[in-house]
Amino acid sequence: MFPVDIVHVTGLAKSTVSVSVERLLAAGLIREEARAGGKRRKLKVAESAGCVLGVDLGQSHLGVGLCDLEGVVLDSVMAEVDLLRESPGSILARVVAAARILGLGFPPAALSGIGLGLPGPVDYAQGVSVSPPVMPGWDRFPIAAALHREFTCPVFVDNDVNILALAERDRGAAAGARDFLFVKVGSGIGAGLVVDGRIYRGAKGAAGDIGHIRAGEDTTLCHCGNRGCLEAVAGGRALAGRAAEAARSGTSRYLAQRLAEGAAITCERVAMGAAVGDEECLRLLITAGKTLGDVLAKLVNFFNPALIVVGGGLSGLGERYLASIRESIYRRSTPLATSELVIKRSTLGATAGVIGAAILVLDEIFSQQNVGRILRTPSAEPGPGSTRS
Repeated sequence: MFPVDIVHVTGLAKSTVSVSVERLLAAGLIREEARAGGKRRKLKVAESAGCVLGVDLGQSHLGVGLCDLEGVVLDSVMAEVDLLRESPGSILARVVAAARILGLGFPPAALSGIGLGLPGPVDYAQGVSVSPPVMPGWDRFPIAAALHREFTCPVFVDNDVNILALAERDRGAAAGARDFLFVKVGSGIGAGLVVDGRIYRGAKGAAGDIGHIRAGEDTTLCHCGNRGCLEAVAGGRALAGRAAEAARSGTSRYLAQRLAEGAAITCERVAMGAAVGDEECLRLLITAGKTLGDVLAKLVNFFNPALIVVGGGLSGLGERYLASIRESIYRRSTPLATSELVIKRSTLGATAGVIGAAILVLDEIFSQQNVGRILRTPSAEPGPGSTRS
């Protein structure tokens, strides 16, 4: 971006932009990438001026990545975890150990911040998980404070779906979109709401918890204690459970044969059965997609996003599954709300959570408030800062 572009975007006076650019250069936050015609300076984030740590914690996986100041993963570590058995202290100790290994080539002061995504409700302001259904011992555990003590840098904790939505916004299928809905469909189901380019978390950080919206008249018991929750009816565990029953009963010839061969009956196996024409597998797949689409249609009518991105493990079950989601949304939503609605599958891979966690940090440390604080400090040191701990 050139300074003149900043003037056009912000509406600030040319002299104001010029002074601010010089101070950002002096603080080490931006650099000159090239000169156009010897006069105009092209400016770029000084990506090598520091680094951030992105942490993606799931029910069974842990990803820790060292990223530059543009969110590019420089190195990463992936491992298996068991949230039902491992304590918060032991998992955070593994995060610390991985971070220290990844950061061996960087001085401690180079770490500008840490972002961490969790598979459960998060009080974003406090940096703690609140009553997580699949994380025993994590309720109100001081995650941000514990990591801050270890690294003395700002730490930001958010729900994993919000983290993935940020990754989609900057690097994925939603690049360039200002208002969109990211839906993660796996063992659980959740949504990240992006409004005017920013994550909308709600009053207490609970926005987007669509997995516990009632899905039709189904009375399946959910782990939250209620019945008929979307997650309990159309999530990965629910689909796999129905598939296992179809295999045992012989309703699905394909799944019954796989069971007899000793193969595990999984959601992916259902997709394979549907691909070869097994009617019961196809019915299970379409029903799961339709149920999710019916709930998403209500959100489309309410939120009116320009785009829906579907990610998570179940998003890879094939085009027929995604088509059933689309068909249900378009059928149950108003014509105005869907007139320009686009529904896509996520294109990001296994490092999406790490990238999103890094972007969370960058959004915070490069916020107008924090950058403004640096510009107002006459003797600003190189590198971004934040008072958040």
